[in-house]
Amino acid sequence: MSSNQKVVKFRKRKSLNIGIVVFLVIFIYIIINIYIYLTKDHISIYEVHEGTTAQDNRITGLILRKEKVITSDAAGYISYFQKEGARVSKNSSVYAVDESKQIVDVILSGDVPITLTKKNNAEIKYEILTFQKKYSESDFSEVYDFKEEADNLVLDLLNTTMLDHGQTIQEDTGLDYSYQMYKSKESGVISYYIDNYETVTEDTISADLFQQDNYNRTSLRTTTMLPPNSPIYKIITSDQWSILLPLTPEQYAGLKEKEYINFTIRKDDVDAKAKITFIQKGSDFYAKLTLDKYMTNYLNDRFLEIDLKINGEEGLKIPKTSVVEKNFYMVPLEYFTEGGDSGKNGLIMERYSKTGEVSYQFVPVDIYYQDDIYGYVDADMFEVGTGIVSDGNMDRFTLTQMGKLTGVYCVNTGYSVFKRIEVLYDDNKEYCIIAKDTPFGLSAYDHIALDGSTAVDQAIIY
Repeated sequence: MSSNQKVVKFRKRKSLNIGIVVFLVIFIYIIINIYIYLTKDHISIYEVHEGTTAQDNRITGLILRKEKVITSDAAGYISYFQKEGARVSKNSSVYAVDESKQIVDVILSGDVPITLTKKNNAEIKYEILTFQKKYSESDFSEVYDFKEEADNLVLDLLNTTMLDHGQTIQEDTGLDYSYQMYKSKESGVISYYIDNYETVTEDTISADLFQQDNYNRTSLRTTTMLPPNSPIYKIITSDQWSILLPLTPEQYAGLKEKEYINFTIRKDDVDAKAKITFIQKGSDFYAKLTLDKYMTNYLNDRFLEIDLKINGEEGLKIPKTSVVEKNFYMVPLEYFTEGGDSGKNGLIMERYSKTGEVSYQFVPVDIYYQDDIYGYVDADMFEVGTGIVSDGNMDRFTLTQMGKLTGVYCVNTGYSVFKRIEVLYDDNKEYCIIAKDTPFGLSAYDHIALDGSTAVDQAIIY
């Protein structure tokens, strides 16, 4: 072979890498969608929940009762014969005054056994369980209430033991045991707390009385010696009581025509109805709710938080920004028919050819609302003046009459669908209450466009 023989090199033909092509297509698709997403108008979504107008009328009220504070006639140590909340008749024994503490000291020394009855055990267990249910690390008021109840139980045991064994201790020890019994001068309910609000009336009411920062409640039960004229107990002489509520001008305007009002006591979710009257002090307005039930439930309360049901409207709560109005054709109900195998409601529309020949086409439609005469059809589906005919006798009707419906755009399925609503209450600045379970309407947990003006009927939102 010749040494100068030439070798010709051929370039390899580049092959198309299908993987790179697929990657580029996907990458371009993603970039386009990102661009569309960033440049298109976005619809904020709101989830529909049940609501009530009472939420906007939550007020802390002041309790007034017919209360009398009873003071002691003599100095001494007090033994109590009635429990907190006991209902007593006139001439019932309420307390006794012992000038000497000698018998009490013997009992407290442990020489005399204090017996717990089944009733005592049940009361102690009840107070402990109640405390466990109500305890909250963020609210220590329940701790103080539990301490007071526990102290009262101990005092009850001490008083019972003193009454049962006082005479025996005197005979065994020779100690002086003389006490004077005091009886109730009138019937009522016993309470052993005072708070200096006992003399407040609707004539002396003022805004300062509703400030709870400096509110103090004092327990009257004690084992220490009391001087004469010391407060011993309080008696509530009537089951009728009232709650005074400070009102804003808006609340007064919504209430002033009412004679009775429904409300909920938030402490224990008690629903009640009361007679309502009004008091004006200068520029301040107050409501007075008068009740003759539940008084003993709140014997140890001076303030109660309540929800006033000014309009009593309960339904679905939606933002006012979601609410829109939309035009619809008003079509007599007899012109709706079912077409084809789908069984869907629709209208039979006239169609004219270029030569003027008429034909008929079934057009499926949604009925957004109907009354006794008309069904409401989306005005965007037909031109004004379109003729329709009835399925039975071919009577003709021209689509010209319009009506407005109030509604929102529901986006449950990923595109906007108009849903009619019935507004029950709209005095709130941000939200309104609408009827639930309305035909063709909304249900709880539906998703709607937060700003109805940005939604387009039947437009995809994602």
